[in-house]
Amino acid sequence: MNGFILAAGRGERLRPLTDHTPKPLIEIDGHPVIDHTLERLRRLPIRRIIVNVWHLADLLADHLTRHPFWGDRIDISRETELLETGGGVCNALPLLGHEPCLAINGDILWEFDLAPLIEHFAPSRMDALLLLVANPEGKGGDFVFSSEKPEVIASPAGGPWGNIRRREGDAPGWTYSGIQVFNPRALELYPVTRFSLNRFFDDALRRERLFGIFPPGRWSDIGTPQTLARARDEWKFPLQIRAG
Repeated sequence: MNGFILAAGRGERLRPLTDHTPKPLIEIDGHPVIDHTLERLRRLPIRRIIVNVWHLADLLADHLTRHPFWGDRIDISRETELLETGGGVCNALPLLGHEPCLAINGDILWEFDLAPLIEHFAPSRMDALLLLVANPEGKGGDFVFSSEKPEVIASPAGGPWGNIRRREGDAPGWTYSGIQVFNPRALELYPVTRFSLNRFFDDALRRERLFGIFPPGRWSDIGTPQTLARARDEWKFPLQIRAG
């Protein structure tokens, strides 16, 4: 399996910090946030990592290709214009191959066992399997499970999983974490143009081919000054994984 890290965005809400620093290179506990993900990916069956870049692309690409573990196993997908999440994936398809791919946003911190996410993905009946988290604000959310009693992950991790649909009304829901396994073949007919992965998700929903999984674990994003400050207070670099 290959991994794909979405890292092209400008980070508008963090300006002026991101005027000279790509958001994935903002440091948490003395290490760029994208390195937290790279360290955790070392324990997974990932052969290569593809990273899309646009804003301050050379700075980010130089950092990635000098990584002491992943360096020569990282491919850079450059964008001449910002293509957003959907267009960014489509632009990288020649590098991603045809096998299921693990995709992770480059501006999040996470501490999950991703084995159930990988193991439960079935391309014969799924276009994407999204890792869901509790809404950080305690209400709202993106999705709900289609069944009132979804299946439970058959592993020590536990947690519900199954078909999902968009949350409607005031019903509580789950938030998309920015982590998924998807089938690159399901995106082959989409144009390499600027669009959000939400378009892909909604198309998969109509075909009943979008699934979600909710494993236990920690998650944060650094998208705003407030969440960045909170992440810097709460997260430590996974040195025990790096040493392993």
